[in-house]
Amino acid sequence: MKKIILFKIGSREAQLPKTIGAFLIIIAVLMLVYSGAVMFDSWQAVKGFEECVDNAYAVEVGTTQELSAILTELKFQDCKTSLYQITGTQIPGGNNYLTTRQKATAFLGPVSVFFGWAIVFLFALFLFNSATVVVPVEQIEIPISKTKSKKRRK
Repeated sequence: MKKIILFKIGSREAQLPKTIGAFLIIIAVLMLVYSGAVMFDSWQAVKGFEECVDNAYAVEVGTTQELSAILTELKFQDCKTSLYQITGTQIPGGNNYLTTRQKATAFLGPVSVFFGWAIVFLFALFLFNSATVVVPVEQIEIPISKTKSKKRRK
């Protein structure tokens, strides 16, 4: 025998789903703005890395060869450090440029976080527009047959 029990959250007096939805909307909007900024910042860092490396290897006029090599290495390390701090992508030793996979990895992480917060925002809109939330819960009753007790002999 099956019974369906409805679990109701919210009523006219206590609009709990609307309150939770309002807080989630505020949080989701703030996090959408933040993750959008991180997404564009990581894209800018990936896009500007090759230019930074090219500028690092540009020879400056009036410097000796040893000083130029030291300055080039310092500038290149600065490019690698700033890329790592913004995107978390590391350039292995001996490589001067990002591979396509590294570019995709550095950029797709922030994009997926942005879409995750967009989903939270849509869920928050659903909660905010719902006065009540009704969740059906199924309950199954299994009838148990009565066991016959044996009479004790005296």
